[in-house]
Amino acid sequence: MQGESATCSRVKWFWAWDAPKEEKWLERMAREGWFLVSGGIVFRFVRGTPSECRYRLDYRSETGQALSEYIDLCRDAGWEHVDRFANWHYFRCADPAAPELHTDPESLAASYKRLLVLLIALLVLNLGLSINAHFGRRVGIDSFFQAIQWVHFGVVGLLTYGIYRISGFIRQLRASTRHRAP
Repeated sequence: MQGESATCSRVKWFWAWDAPKEEKWLERMAREGWFLVSGGIVFRFVRGTPSECRYRLDYRSETGQALSEYIDLCRDAGWEHVDRFANWHYFRCADPAAPELHTDPESLAASYKRLLVLLIALLVLNLGLSINAHFGRRVGIDSFFQAIQWVHFGVVGLLTYGIYRISGFIRQLRASTRHRAP
């Protein structure tokens, strides 16, 4: 079919703490000739000439001018902004001489710290909703509130695990910064 590009979609789940794993998968897809168009859970790719390129994810909640300036800064360093999914930004770079998106472990840790703040806020919200569901059971509709409470307990467990994993990754990044200092 002349004039049309081959595309494909893949459904793949990555947790927030799996960003390096997601980046490696996207790089492998590029080596196979599939280049990211949109990310998230349903990844869309366009067919191209297989090549080596780097993908990096960055968590940023900025909008408007601040986000535009950040994307321009990345573009000036050789990184193409491919997509945004739930505050995760996908960047691609085909130039092996271009600097990393995060030039030091501390700036990468700062990115994950922004995500950590969001997860802690969601944890507090879900704990509050769990407590509310527990006391709401006294009103009458026991099975309904009990089901809600179990859902919130599951979410609280998942958020707690995510906070643990991301906090560990931040500690690891900061420790590598301390070890590199003269």
